[in-house]
Amino acid sequence: MGRVIAWCMGLLWLVLAGCAHYRARPLTPEAVKAALAVRPATTLWVRRAHLLLPSLPPLIVHKGQPLTPDLAAVVAVVGDPALRALRAQEAVARAQVLSAGLLPNPVFSYGTGVPLSGAGLTRAFRTALGLPIQSLVTRAPRVKGARLHAQAVDLAIAWQEWQVAARAKALAYALIMGRAERRLLAREIRALRHSVAILADGEAAGYVTLGVAGAARLALRQTEVVSLKVRQHLASLALALRALLGVGAHAPLRLARSEAHAAPGRDCLRSAPWLRGLARRRLDLLALRKGYASEDAALRAAIAGQFPAITIGVDRARDTSDINTLGAGITVALPIFNHNQGAIAQARATRRALFRAYAAHLFAARAGIHRLIMRMRYLRREMRSTQSAVHALDHLERLYHVALAKHRIAALTYYQLLGQLVKQRLVLLQDRALRAQLAVAVEAASGRFEWPRTCAGRS
Repeated sequence: MGRVIAWCMGLLWLVLAGCAHYRARPLTPEAVKAALAVRPATTLWVRRAHLLLPSLPPLIVHKGQPLTPDLAAVVAVVGDPALRALRAQEAVARAQVLSAGLLPNPVFSYGTGVPLSGAGLTRAFRTALGLPIQSLVTRAPRVKGARLHAQAVDLAIAWQEWQVAARAKALAYALIMGRAERRLLAREIRALRHSVAILADGEAAGYVTLGVAGAARLALRQTEVVSLKVRQHLASLALALRALLGVGAHAPLRLARSEAHAAPGRDCLRSAPWLRGLARRRLDLLALRKGYASEDAALRAAIAGQFPAITIGVDRARDTSDINTLGAGITVALPIFNHNQGAIAQARATRRALFRAYAAHLFAARAGIHRLIMRMRYLRREMRSTQSAVHALDHLERLYHVALAKHRIAALTYYQLLGQLVKQRLVLLQDRALRAQLAVAVEAASGRFEWPRTCAGRS
């Protein structure tokens, strides 16, 4: 009897020694600040992800180095706080794989009885050890489903990283082209201010009419209003990019002075090259495929769960007459009312829903690429028309400038033409920015980080 109690106490000690311990992690302002802080370093090493950026080599971003759109995309994936929070789901998925593979615990029981009447010779006891085997039947499909689900979670996170990279790249292009607009307007404003100052002196001397000076002042005010709107838009873009990069709202943002995205060649303004192999590149489609396979494994586990709940065990007993027995037993739950039909129906419905979701996502991805390519075709035609208009207005501006000096045209007419020229130049820059954003959108929608070399044309 004493030995049995000693064995039980030893077993209890072993079980408790292997248990996990609670560790507090309070949600304090200091802990949140430390989690959001970017580790200071002179060099940021960005490794190539095996899912996200297979086309890029490992990148080294030195502190203070101007960012190109491609570098901004990679740094955003590393520094975005939302992505850092999303990656915590990987640990949850891995824990689910561990949980699915755990074997059932054996059940140990012990009981004793003291004779209260009669000629009992000794105290009775009974010990039993049992093992439920139903979870052993469903273990293989459950583990397979959990592993596929973990892979689906990894792919879903990689898809979010891909979206963040595309947004950062598009914002970088928008900022580069927006700063080009700001420089253009700054040059025009300086020229107009110089003209206004000269005309103001002429007006004071009496050889320049009030209408000429007023037309110059009006053109200056209109250009300043446009410049203010451009600056406001640039500030909004810079805040959005800083948020993706995971830096402060007032952190310096140095972007390389590069041209906008190169104009795609005619061959790349067709949908077929981008649709080829789409289902093998798009990370969200790959995640849905893994999710579908995971749910298929869950259905297999649910069907295997129809197996009756069986517990097998051995027991040793002694009665009050000091007779010892050793036996075996089996417990079977009869599946009369519940034979896991609810779980099977739910798994089948979920698998059917995932199949339809995959088909819908694939259709939407194809339609999105068709729509983006069509917009790029029309934008290409618009840019040609705008470029022709800029050349024509630039030629007219030179002619009107000579005519204004000879007093052959009204000053208001000249400055109206100058305003139209500035407006068309801004439209051309905005079209280039839109072209870059559409190109990045095509890259993101097709699962390519950059366009093939054969697609690049002139800037």
